[in-house]
Amino acid sequence: MSYLNDPSSNSELRLQAVRGYYELEMYDDAWSELKEVEKSFPITPSILQMKILMLLKEQKWNEAYVLSEELQRMEPQNGAGFIQGAYCLHEMNRTDEALALLEEAPESIRKDAIYFYNKGCYQAVIGDVDTAFDCLRKSFDLDQSLLDVARKDPDLIALKDSF
Repeated sequence: MSYLNDPSSNSELRLQAVRGYYELEMYDDAWSELKEVEKSFPITPSILQMKILMLLKEQKWNEAYVLSEELQRMEPQNGAGFIQGAYCLHEMNRTDEALALLEEAPESIRKDAIYFYNKGCYQAVIGDVDTAFDCLRKSFDLDQSLLDVARKDPDLIALKDSF
């Protein structure tokens, strides 16, 4: 079977086009291409993740959350569904639920900088500044670039003088 006739490789090629449009901020083109991918191929975790990212960009929190739950069911060991789902809950002012969802995340994600960063943000929002600071410190140790993000993050206003 040639590479071009392999349906899974074709779906990945099409999904790369979606990612390219997304990264170039050509969102209408990204949506059009994603709709074609969804018509032609079964839903995969990669397709779901791309759709969630696009919905997050549009601030369609509830729609993105529903898809993150589906991603959690499809790939329970993939932390993306948990991270994205928690972010949606937080944006819907359900920060306690966001923290609970992060606690349900697979152990593998608990080594990622974004896990600690988001947990730190959510802890700061609910007023647990000490835990927030500890989580953020872990995230900065894992990914120094998050320090610049944190300095501009409105969730971290209570900690802005701490880093």
